[in-house]
Amino acid sequence: MKLNLYLTFDGTAAEAMTFYQSVLGGDLTILRFGEMPDNSMVPEGAGDRVANAQLTLENLTLMASDTMGDNNMGHVFQGHHGFDLQVALDDVDKGRAIFDALSEGGEVLMPYAPTFWAKSFGTFRDRFGVPWMVNVD
Repeated sequence: MKLNLYLTFDGTAAEAMTFYQSVLGGDLTILRFGEMPDNSMVPEGAGDRVANAQLTLENLTLMASDTMGDNNMGHVFQGHHGFDLQVALDDVDKGRAIFDALSEGGEVLMPYAPTFWAKSFGTFRDRFGVPWMVNVD
């Protein structure tokens, strides 16, 4: 069994996933609603939104999509809450670099610093509203 992370955005999935790839590396594929073989159910104006994006890293797959905009079949995008993505590392400097890059333009909630449980730890919401933790054991 494999457990993957799947994020939903409201029109910024491609930008977010491209940003995550630039910081974390990995292979990224993006399929837009307008590129689907049968896009007859895609609302007008939603063709450029992401139907599925997949960032494959060494031991993780991060997936994402966009809502279909104003015609989101009754679903209203309410932001990202109730979870954190956690990056676990064993190198303080690499942790700092990832923390600084991902948190740029976002909101730092707990600055990256040593704690009693980790060599370094910090939390933030990135510029797309996604909550993250960076932890160095």
